[in-house]
Formats: sequence, C-alpha cells, structure tokens
Amino acid sequence: MRWFKPGLRHSISAFLGTEVRRDSPEALEPVRKAMLAALGEEGAMINPQLSRRLQYMPDANALWFARSEMVAVLSRIHGEAKAVDIVQELSPSFRGLLPRSLMDSGRLRR
Repeated sequence: MRWFKPGLRHSISAFLGTEVRRDSPEALEPVRKAMLAALGEEGAMINPQLSRRLQYMPDANALWFARSEMVAVLSRIHGEAKAVDIVQELSPSFRGLLPRSLMDSGRLRR
C-alpha cells in the first residue's frame, strides 16, 4: 500500500515550483557589469571561467553566490582584505533582487 499517491506528489512539487527563478535581464545587467568591472581584466585572466560564468548566470542568486569565488580571485591580486572590501561594495547593487535575509547574512562581522 502506498502512503502517497503519485499524482499527489507531482502536484505538490509543481505547486512548490522546482524550476529556477529567472530575473529579468534588464535588472541583472547593472549587477553583472559591476561584478565584471570589479573582477577587472587581470582577474578575468586569472580565472576566465568565472568571467564567462558571470556573463551568463541566469539569476541574482547565482551572481550573489559567485562573490566568494570573486574574493578568491581578487585576493591573489590585491590581498584578502582589499578583495573583501571590493566585493562588499557590490552589495548595494543587489537591492531589490534578493531577499533581505540573504543580503543581511552576507555582511561580514569583524
């Protein structure tokens, strides 16, 4: 005897929405440009895959979580403290695209 009917399980997952949320390209473009500018030419040469991924990431969440990889690349160029400062300066460009709780969790507690 099955506990859950197959149709019920599929309808619940459809209701919860398992698909990736895609933000409008117009809203993401300023964030994308700011991140690529912060990475710079030298950062793009160190990690061309990151540069390419930043250009094609589908939503604000993906861009937000790419910041840690940006810190790693920029640390090789500027040192860790400066790299963290550069990436933290990008946070205001994410306003309105991410939940407030996610943005608040991204603050460094020094």
